Amino acid sequence: MNKRERMQCILEGKMPDRPATCFWHHFGPLSPEETVAQHVKFFRDTDVDIVKMMCDEFFTYPMRGAETPEQMMQLTPVGRDDYYVQGQAERAAQVREAINNEAIIIYNAFSPYATLKHTIGDFETTQLLREHTEVALHLLDIICEDTCCIIDEVLGKGGATGMLLSVMGAEEGKFTKEEYLAWIRPTEEKVIAHAESLSGANMLHMCGWDGIKNRLDWWKDYSPRMVSWAAHIEGVNPQQARELFKGKVLVGGFDNRAGAVINTGSEEEVKAYARRIVKWAGKEELVLGADCSLPDDIDHKRVRWIVEALDEMA
Repeated sequence: MNKRERMQCILEGKMPDRPATCFWHHFGPLSPEETVAQHVKFFRDTDVDIVKMMCDEFFTYPMRGAETPEQMMQLTPVGRDDYYVQGQAERAAQVREAINNEAIIIYNAFSPYATLKHTIGDFETTQLLREHTEVALHLLDIICEDTCCIIDEVLGKGGATGMLLSVMGAEEGKFTKEEYLAWIRPTEEKVIAHAESLSGANMLHMCGWDGIKNRLDWWKDYSPRMVSWAAHIEGVNPQQARELFKGKVLVGGFDNRAGAVINTGSEEEVKAYARRIVKWAGKEELVLGADCSLPDDIDHKRVRWIVEALDEMA
């Protein structure tokens, strides 16, 4: 099977020749040309089955100088024609062309809450939600509208296959369930529903980057076909994830953190862990990946070892 055939088989719930692979790391806010070049280099170096595109060039929302709650309240969506939207569609199209459409592309989109957190800061976002709730919800609404435009353009003009939808806000000790449902969930839900209306190849990424356990049950009812979770933060291995996320394509298995086998192990240790994940989860509806982004300086051959281990199992 080629990469596209393998992923089609997996998404349809059929038995592939082997599980697929999807790993990624941040490239930083590079020039458009270098952004494309780095995505293509990672794809060629590692031979992964899914190109997961980063949005590092567009990591923060355009606040247009708004700093005070009063100024934030005056902001409106940047709109479909803005470079913040069109630039992301252009980048997806450029990467798709550069890899000759050999693999499916899943483009990163953060939930509105996660985008706001990246833009003004974690503490500042929480403070704004608690002390200026109306302002915070207004920002989440306009970010949501623009994120839906990004999804439209990336899947349409950009030709991406699906979206990686990264959600945050369910960390233990962060928000109460009532706060999450009132503040975070509404716009998060809209973004996911919009992506789902346009593609059946989306991935829900339940981010564990901060190293804090999430209340995964807050998210498990979402509909994306693929689910990515932080197995080693949550203490939920692939076998257990089969029970938690019934009927989903699992994406993950490897710990991404410093000192983990993917970063420090020998070739045989990395390959053995890949085989262990397959033993836990089975070959069907499985994409080997990591809990979150790999270190930026990881040697790409370490990911290729995993691909080779799976090829040897085919």
